Amino acid sequence: MLNDVVEQGFKHSLEFPNDSESAHKIIENANTSLTDIVNLARKDNLIPNADIKQEAFRHTIKQAEKTSLQLLSEIQFMRRRQNVTMHQLEKSDLVSRKHP
Repeated sequence: MLNDVVEQGFKHSLEFPNDSESAHKIIENANTSLTDIVNLARKDNLIPNADIKQEAFRHTIKQAEKTSLQLLSEIQFMRRRQNVTMHQLEKSDLVSRKHP
């Protein structure tokens, strides 16, 4: 899921260059989180007890999902904000065309 965050972040930054800095910050957070999760999974793998190991993996996966959803929601918020702004601009453009 963190890869989706990176992909959506890049896509958003290309579509809305004025959000590029914010999108890249989210991408950096996703990459950092991915590194942390991989390191945590490696640590989980060292647990000798199979049941405890499996529970640790489940917890790590839930943590990755939670982080991914949080970062994706930030991208969605930026996208909604851009769409509202574009809609307002289009609406104001229509009004100005009607009243030259």
